[in-house]
Amino acid sequence: MSSINTEKSPESTGDQYFQGILNHVLEKLKEDPASITTEDARRLSENAVAGDLRTAKIISAVEAFAAASEVIHEVDPQLGQAPHTSLLTVVNDLKVAVDQNPTNVTTEVLRTAQNVVSKMQKAVGHTNAPHPELESELRQEIAKIEPKVVEGTVTIEEANHLHSLEARAHGHTEKGGITSIAQSVAAKRERQLSLSSGSSPVSSRSRANSKTFSPQEQSHRDREINLQKVKEVIKPKIELATVTGSEANLLYSREARVRGQTEMGGLTASAQPVVSQKRHDSLSDHTNASAQGSAEEQFQRDREVNLKLAEMSLESNNKNETEKVSKEGAASVQSREHRAHGHVDKGGLASHAMAAAHKRENSQPSIEVN
Repeated sequence: MSSINTEKSPESTGDQYFQGILNHVLEKLKEDPASITTEDARRLSENAVAGDLRTAKIISAVEAFAAASEVIHEVDPQLGQAPHTSLLTVVNDLKVAVDQNPTNVTTEVLRTAQNVVSKMQKAVGHTNAPHPELESELRQEIAKIEPKVVEGTVTIEEANHLHSLEARAHGHTEKGGITSIAQSVAAKRERQLSLSSGSSPVSSRSRANSKTFSPQEQSHRDREINLQKVKEVIKPKIELATVTGSEANLLYSREARVRGQTEMGGLTASAQPVVSQKRHDSLSDHTNASAQGSAEEQFQRDREVNLKLAEMSLESNNKNETEKVSKEGAASVQSREHRAHGHVDKGGLASHAMAAAHKRENSQPSIEVN
């Protein structure tokens, strides 16, 4: 096959296109005949403009190689070439055909081509055909809205108009582009205006625009808005006793940022007891022996802690002079030790304190009453 040559003297656009296809196929024949596909044979046959015997033989040989390649591939998928149609090749062929014979384009051909274009747009996620003639208007609109987006003053109407214009110009809107950013900024502005006045967005907008806030005032206003948002979300959860610890902490943090402290008896203060009760209930809600054992372990830990606190109180108040302790204080420690351990340890701190208290009481002189 390496001896095959062709004359390259095209005089028309069709000849040039066919010559390019032919050269590509001949190169594949020389390098790897098994790579020839039925698509190569089809393109050669449909675009052949020469009627000489040599060209006909080349086309026949290519068709034979393509057919053999398919058979080989069926026997061993690792060899030969599977049937394959390149859409780009088909589109390029169509373009050349229209360039060569524009008068052959009919209403039916145009309708079919438009239907194919619509399907291809859907395949790549574009449901609308682009309109390049709107590109200039789109750029002007973007230049007008960009400063407002930066300032945070763009309105919903302006953002929606930009969205519609970009969709018509490009057939779609770009994710993360200026249009989506403008809509996000406008929506945030509307929410803030609505929350700050407690009324409709339209009346909020007119009132908000009537006053200019200093940076400090605006910052405080933003914190107030954030606090109100959190309250609106958490208040129903407090009423239903479903608020979580993290939500209660968030509410506490937001209120402290706005007012410097939390209001006694307010929503924040009422959230913490609910969380504590939930935590206690969750500990006591365990079932069967596991739950009972867990609760008993907790009670035992509480008794141990109470005993330790009582002993620390004795040591702290009297240092090493336990003989100064009262009988009531010693009895309290003994009671806690008995609850914690089931008995009072002889020679322990509680017993020593009680003995010291008795000794101190007996050593005091009696007071005679005349």
